[in-house]
Amino acid sequence: MTFVVCTRGCRHWGRHGAAGLLIRHATRTGARYLMQERAAGIHHGGTWSIPGGALHRNEQPEGGALREAAEELGTLPALGTPYRIHVADHGGWTYHTITADVASTFEPRNTDGEGITHRWCTSGEIAALRLHPGFAESWQPILIALAVTHSSGLH
Repeated sequence: MTFVVCTRGCRHWGRHGAAGLLIRHATRTGARYLMQERAAGIHHGGTWSIPGGALHRNEQPEGGALREAAEELGTLPALGTPYRIHVADHGGWTYHTITADVASTFEPRNTDGEGITHRWCTSGEIAALRLHPGFAESWQPILIALAVTHSSGLH
């Protein structure tokens, strides 16, 4: 994999774009999302984001997000049907946020060294974290899309 520069002048990992998996555990009292602190030696290390990474050639975003999550978190529990919730188009490079629900929280394993710790967070707790710049830019649109999708009964 290589870095590419989008039309906005930003460097991104993955020639074919990238995707990440936003894992959500919803209860009557609210939702918690699995966040991952990125290891110091990788792009934007020390920031918080969701598990994800570069797409392979001809790989669909949903498949890439699930593959990356399994690589970074270890064996995943049963997930609800994953679906694309947000697409960040940077002109020549795209990041797809895929979301899936889990019945209960779980403790991921750091399997590939890209994440150093994980935390289940509310949306307010996420806003207070030092976020990966791309995730920070997308977080509010993702929350809006989640609210619309779930209130409309689409998912």
